[in-house]
Amino acid sequence: MNKVVVRILGSEYNIVGKNPEQMKNVARYVDGEMNKVKEGNPKLSSLTTTIVACLNIADELFDCCHENEDLHNEIESLKAGMSQPNEEVQCEVQRISSELEQRELEIMEKDYRIEELTEQAKVQNEKIENLSKSSEEMKLELEKYIAEIKSLKKETEEANQRAEAAENIASQWQNKVYDFQLKTAELENQLKNKDSAL
Repeated sequence: MNKVVVRILGSEYNIVGKNPEQMKNVARYVDGEMNKVKEGNPKLSSLTTTIVACLNIADELFDCCHENEDLHNEIESLKAGMSQPNEEVQCEVQRISSELEQRELEIMEKDYRIEELTEQAKVQNEKIENLSKSSEEMKLELEKYIAEIKSLKKETEEANQRAEAAENIASQWQNKVYDFQLKTAELENQLKNKDSAL
């Protein structure tokens, strides 16, 4: 316990308590209330001033107690209200729960759709790979055909050149045969003419 000296209405008093600072604050408050009473009626005796100040302080204390009780009741009411949600809160909770369930269903559907699309993409990739292989094979085969066509074109050109050369040779031989036939006919005529002259 602590001992504190306080001044009330000009007189000093020794009081004992646990909290010196709080005791000083209480003494200042009592001194202030008694000075208010004294200033309001200077003719009052110290005892009467003390009694009136005590009555005023007790009145404030009762007001504080009633206010404290009202606040306590209000807190209890709020606690009860919190433990038993009202209809509006329940409806909101139900709406949010329903919306959450809907969102979960949508997420499940999207997950399923993603898996489905992933599987389709896998199948398409396999097709593309197969087509790429087929395309490569077809490309090689096409290159082979192109090479064969080029070779055949070259052979055809060479054959055409040989045919053209043969045709030129045949034409030359025909011309020579024709010339030979003309000369033969001419010689035969000359022989006939000589025979006739003899």
